[in-house]
Amino acid sequence: MRILFSTDWHLGYEMGGANRVDRLPDQVRQLDLIARYLEENDVDVLAIAGDIFEAQDRGRGRAAVSAAMRALGPALDRGLQLVVVAGNHDRDYFMEMANEWLGVRYARGSDSRITLATRPRLLTVEAKGERVNFALLPFPTPARYEIQNMDNSGGAGARNERLVKVFVEKMEELRLQAEADRLPTILLTHITVEGTEVGPHRLSPRDDIVVPRSTFPSFEMTVVGHIHKAEQLGNGHFYYVGVLDRMDYGELLYEPRVLLADIGPNGVREVTSLALDPTPFAAIDAEHEDDLQRAHDYVPHPGNTLVKLHLKVPYGTYTAPVIAKARELFPRLYGNVEHEWVGAPSVDPSVRGLDPADVSGTIHRYLEEQVPDLVERAELIELVDELRVAAGSAWPGATPS
Repeated sequence: MRILFSTDWHLGYEMGGANRVDRLPDQVRQLDLIARYLEENDVDVLAIAGDIFEAQDRGRGRAAVSAAMRALGPALDRGLQLVVVAGNHDRDYFMEMANEWLGVRYARGSDSRITLATRPRLLTVEAKGERVNFALLPFPTPARYEIQNMDNSGGAGARNERLVKVFVEKMEELRLQAEADRLPTILLTHITVEGTEVGPHRLSPRDDIVVPRSTFPSFEMTVVGHIHKAEQLGNGHFYYVGVLDRMDYGELLYEPRVLLADIGPNGVREVTSLALDPTPFAAIDAEHEDDLQRAHDYVPHPGNTLVKLHLKVPYGTYTAPVIAKARELFPRLYGNVEHEWVGAPSVDPSVRGLDPADVSGTIHRYLEEQVPDLVERAELIELVDELRVAAGSAWPGATPS
């Protein structure tokens, strides 16, 4: 049986800030490559270890599901089975709705070829006369693991440790069920494994739900989502698959991949790592438009590259023309442009003289201190006053200006 593993698709993700970028076209490019791998390798099962959807409202959520089905539809029509566990970004109501709709569409006899698991379960999959168990453990929440009256005392760290305890207990329960079946078993989950580092930071129970590596049973294969960097943990078949595509500049060094595993009655026969096509990112420092043009000439694919811009300019410079030029040269400029003001006067952080009841006056003072451009400051103050008048008595501390 051939199984292709992927994770952290975040379909429908949109980069925010002043320069918003829809990432669905990048994700569709990766899905098309995955669809090609499915056909070239005669894959029987596509297994996704969580965070399949980011957009889950009516419009963008439907676009995300439709994009996935356009890419995977031919493989599903020929008999591909899709197995997914819910991640921390997936919403149960959305997964369950998609599960019902897709299950009806892609049914094989009395069985659906699609499983989107929002609860822990053991799933037996059969293909080419071979059978494999999947121990499906979604990202733990009280609802998913049927925890009644969750004790939230002791802060986030204590709460997360309680969830870890329940997660480990459920993992052992599924292991015992799988042992009785005497089939090769794959653990598919979405979690942080203790010792994992994200950039220079090591995650702790206060940051996330962190499961000790020592608590994981020796399944035939363990495939984990949640950490976006692809890596093998230890010498056994224990893997973080990695993200579908780089999410932002902080993931510049990540190489998105998928894992192809050939598993038979006696266990893993072969595991191969297949590369995806990551979106290029660039961080550009500029003082004026000439710097932008030089950067444009240097970047290999400026039309496709997602660009983060940092401007280092004299205090009081009107930067709108430079930003407009950056948008022209780099159509995928994203987020808020960072400004470093050269020669800016020091700002006294003192709160002396502020009246807590005068919110409008406080905002006026803040804008006078922080916005050097007189025209821009006047427009912002005018907008604040319009909002204050429109809000009327609902504006906290409203006073006449």
